[in-house]
Amino acid sequence: MKAIADDGSTSAPPKPAERAGETMWQLPSGALVARRGLCTLAQPCLRRPQHARGFRFFDATLLLLVSGQMTLDDGEVVLVLNDPLTLTAMAQNACADIKKIPGGADQTFRSVFLAFAPEVIHEFHRRHENDMQPSPTVAHGCQIALDSDLADTLQHCLRGMYSAKLSEREQMHRLLGLLLALAERGCRFSRPSTQRIGDRLKALLADAPAHQWTTAKAGQELAMSEATLRRRLAAENLRFETLLLDIRMHHAMSLLQTTGWGVQQIAEACGYRASSRFSLRFRERFGCSPSQVR
Repeated sequence: MKAIADDGSTSAPPKPAERAGETMWQLPSGALVARRGLCTLAQPCLRRPQHARGFRFFDATLLLLVSGQMTLDDGEVVLVLNDPLTLTAMAQNACADIKKIPGGADQTFRSVFLAFAPEVIHEFHRRHENDMQPSPTVAHGCQIALDSDLADTLQHCLRGMYSAKLSEREQMHRLLGLLLALAERGCRFSRPSTQRIGDRLKALLADAPAHQWTTAKAGQELAMSEATLRRRLAAENLRFETLLLDIRMHHAMSLLQTTGWGVQQIAEACGYRASSRFSLRFRERFGCSPSQVR
């Protein structure tokens, strides 16, 4: 587990504050925290508008706007985030063009991005599938009101992400509580597939995006031959190289928005020795250069 601030130091946890009857979120200036097999918390902080095409939510994700405005356009439905009292839930593998516009008193875009690992969603379904009222799952994205009880539950999870003393078991309990609170408000994530090789490969690559991956190395980790891995990926209309690029570019996007690292440092963290090649791939993927993100 780690928390990274703009200057490379660890950050203090976010704290809620009451202002005019609304729950506001006072955040550190950029932080990225990950607990393997549980969740990832990112807090983008931008001072210029950003437009990224084809952003993919690899895991079931919650978005909370803090300041500014954000739109998510999947070509059919446009979700607008401009209210800090509204939570947006995005389904696993949902893809959308994203626009972020700074706002507020300091003209900054800030948001909270909480992604649930598939293991957490599986555990939620195992425990609660039989005692929940039938309801549709999140097909792409949905929005729900952030009432005071739900805000408290969410804040409880965020505090846990920053606590080095909190065990994985207790953090799992907090995450399950949050998922239950969402489900009781009509927002339920579907059970992830346990058979899809693409999801298994995604988890492997996402754990080490800087590693010099090849199909042979990945196949070895997944206990299968290179030929078998490629054949099973093809059956799911996936290519190893495309998935690896997607994983690395999305990791780069998170680092650009949540740290003060230089482009070369981020390139290396994403498996690129040359920042020029990294920048080219980033522009091809999102339609903007790394420098334009900040």
